Amino acid sequence: MDGIDIGTTSEARQASVLLAAIDAMEATFAVAEALVAERRRIDLGGLEVEMERLCVACLATPRGAASAVRARLEGLLRLLDRLRAALAPP
Repeated sequence: MDGIDIGTTSEARQASVLLAAIDAMEATFAVAEALVAERRRIDLGGLEVEMERLCVACLATPRGAASAVRARLEGLLRLLDRLRAALAPP
């Protein structure tokens, strides 16, 4: 799994689920960015709640996947910050 060293099948499954959840959140951010580009109003509250849930779930990341998950989460946080900045009043 993308250079991730996982010890057990259970850990591999857990890492796979976390990375899939991050993929889904990236897709959600892409939709949100497209809406903002079209000058449509969005509410970041729901995205922030989902990001919080995802971050909490990632606390249980298997050791072998921690660096990959961390890097992906940092990317999501940058996307969230970029959305916040795009929504800030001029």
